[in-house]
Amino acid sequence: MPRRTHKKSRNGCLECKRRHIKCDEKRPTCTNCITSERSCEYADIFRNAARARTSTPSTSSPAVSVASYQPSEPLGPSSDSLPQDAPVNMLHIQLLHHFMTEMRTTFNENSATDMFSPELMRTCMSSSYLMNEILAISALHMSIVCPAEQAFYHHLAAQLQTHALTILNRMELEANQETCVPLFLFSGFLNVHMLCNTLVFGDQDFSRFLDQLVTNFRLYRGVRAVTSNTWAMLRESALRPLILDGEVRFSGNTNLNPECTKLLNLIKAAKLGPSITDSYQKALEVLQYTVRARSHEKQNGVVSGITAWPVLVPPEYIDLLMLRRPEALVILAYYAIGLHLRRDVWIFGDGGRFLIESISKYLGPEWAEWMVWPMRALNDPHPDLQQSER
Repeated sequence: MPRRTHKKSRNGCLECKRRHIKCDEKRPTCTNCITSERSCEYADIFRNAARARTSTPSTSSPAVSVASYQPSEPLGPSSDSLPQDAPVNMLHIQLLHHFMTEMRTTFNENSATDMFSPELMRTCMSSSYLMNEILAISALHMSIVCPAEQAFYHHLAAQLQTHALTILNRMELEANQETCVPLFLFSGFLNVHMLCNTLVFGDQDFSRFLDQLVTNFRLYRGVRAVTSNTWAMLRESALRPLILDGEVRFSGNTNLNPECTKLLNLIKAAKLGPSITDSYQKALEVLQYTVRARSHEKQNGVVSGITAWPVLVPPEYIDLLMLRRPEALVILAYYAIGLHLRRDVWIFGDGGRFLIESISKYLGPEWAEWMVWPMRALNDPHPDLQQSER
């Protein structure tokens, strides 16, 4: 009996090839690897990097020849050295140079600490999972500033982030004096990377977009939880100026501004129960922290106040958001006002507008009273976000 014809997956991932099963070739992680919780890698990532590119990068970083370099020895004595299936090449050097020269305004916290100081860079260099994420977020930025090569750099960013998470998962690190700084930095970079990936490159279907956003919130909350008991260590580390500056930004009373007070009154009037109401109130209070932090930041400065909100909200709120509770969606729309105000920042793009308009459409006209402030913010270039003094 003749064999049935079979369409081979010639561009499938390495893991599916090893298992001799058909790969659906989804990027960055195929369905088989998601289901079996395996590390998903594609062989073309470094092969593509070696090809001569035909377009000129639209970034101020100098063009670099992308010839691969295979190290003859491990990169260092550390057990978490970069795996041999991901050799360092000139493309990685280009990404590191781009990170250090073009991304200072994103990650230097108002000069409270220098992310590119020798001490912090030594810390980064000693942790391969952190270096992979640094290269990943640099590639993500280049996918935005180099539109002609967007697909290449966006795919590269996904692959490097996969390497970072794979290495971190294998190491099973415990937070201590030695690991707390790289873990803290990694959680921050991962936060920014995933938020940007959702807001700028996310699915245009709102339901899938929201699923991706909530999944990301949960993931980097989990990573940050590893360092939750190391605050005292971080205060005595090279990050001390950054930590002390953050304590000033995210401290003080939690009086709500007038618009958030109106929203909280609507929530209380809905009689949703003490537990749900408390979760919503805490999410709004955290929003005040981000508003106050933003008042410390220059218009073209860093954006820690906005990116911190998903980490600071109670996990119960994220659960309610996953359930599409209308009140949770309205609070998310209030958060999106800050995203819209900083749409000039590459991390956010038009994600704030997309969120507000999509939530308004999803909820319908019966929730118009709840959505007055976010909808007004889309047409007002300077909505009043400052905290009221009560």
